[in-house]
Amino acid sequence: MTTTKFKGIKKAAEYRRGELTKDILRLVGAGVVTSVGLMAPNTLQLIDYFNPKGKAERQRIWRAIKYLESKNRVIIYAKGGTRYVRLTSRGELALTEQSIDQMTVAKPRRWDHKWRFVMFDVPVRHSSTSRHSFRAKLEDLGFKLYQRSVFIYPYECNEEVHTVAKWYGLDQYIRYVVATEVHDMRKFVQLFDLLDYDA
Repeated sequence: MTTTKFKGIKKAAEYRRGELTKDILRLVGAGVVTSVGLMAPNTLQLIDYFNPKGKAERQRIWRAIKYLESKNRVIIYAKGGTRYVRLTSRGELALTEQSIDQMTVAKPRRWDHKWRFVMFDVPVRHSSTSRHSFRAKLEDLGFKLYQRSVFIYPYECNEEVHTVAKWYGLDQYIRYVVATEVHDMRKFVQLFDLLDYDA
């Protein structure tokens, strides 16, 4: 049986309802394994990656793959006597949305004493849902509101911010600024619990 190597992938028995399809999308999208089948112990297959114990668990994984196929997230096709699976365009969108939902900002061991500001001015004609979703994701990542349409954060996050902004179609309205001094700095040092701050 294949040992799980892809980060975050669990054994089949450990998955709760709805979790399995998300990791199947991750594996297929990453191209870790593309062949798929129910019984082929001598080949690396998508089902084997979840270390199923017995026929029931293998069937559960197969049903999850077929569910994704029914929702047009993946396509299963045959080539050279082997069945393969790949993402559809809708599957790629679902995977990107999933990545956005799970995104976090890595925190360094020490703060570099710089502040990151995210400023945005979205035209009224633009979808209010996108604006609200972008703001909500910034808050989910740990940003604090500095003033209207301006958020502050102490760690490097340029890539994450622009990835989220692009997903919501707002990247042209976003400004990312790095500063060394801000008004009422001690307030934000406390808000972000920057214990190594020595000023």
